[in-house]
Amino acid sequence: MTGRIRVSLPVVVVVVVVVAALGSTLAACGVSTYKDDDGRNKSVSVNSPVGNLSVKASSDTPPDTGLPVHAGARIVRDTDHDNANVNIDAGFFGVKVAVARYEDDAAPEAILEYYRKELARYGGVTECRGNLDFKPSGPRCKARAHDETSLGVGGERDNHVVSVKPRGNGSEFTLIHVQTRS
Repeated sequence: MTGRIRVSLPVVVVVVVVVAALGSTLAACGVSTYKDDDGRNKSVSVNSPVGNLSVKASSDTPPDTGLPVHAGARIVRDTDHDNANVNIDAGFFGVKVAVARYEDDAAPEAILEYYRKELARYGGVTECRGNLDFKPSGPRCKARAHDETSLGVGGERDNHVVSVKPRGNGSEFTLIHVQTRS
């Protein structure tokens, strides 16, 4: 398992169908989808009496992770739409997740150094070889990986993660921001 959160639109579609089915038993439910030029879902919105779900996946519009993008970085464009803003608002519960994946000609250490400084404005930065787990006391190292380094700051309700690994002669990195409320 890598330190990257993958946002898969087929999974989102299943969630949308379940929410739509449940919501329709209570009252009318609104579902909107917008597709890109290749016919892939670019955004999905579900509005129901129980809550709302929206997913915006686009390689052209980077998600708002709250972190600046390293100069020279380019969005990784592939068919999976790894870049997305997901928002679930159920009145009593909510979660927002923003995930953006980039590639850069800079070495992994240069990317890590840049994001250590950027993340420090949110608090103490934890660095792990592999995945992070967020507890009320803050991030802690979880699974180990030989080629991926994760930086994290925050707690269970609001956290930022930067995951960096080598890619060719440069780097690939993922910026993640997760916010929850209950």
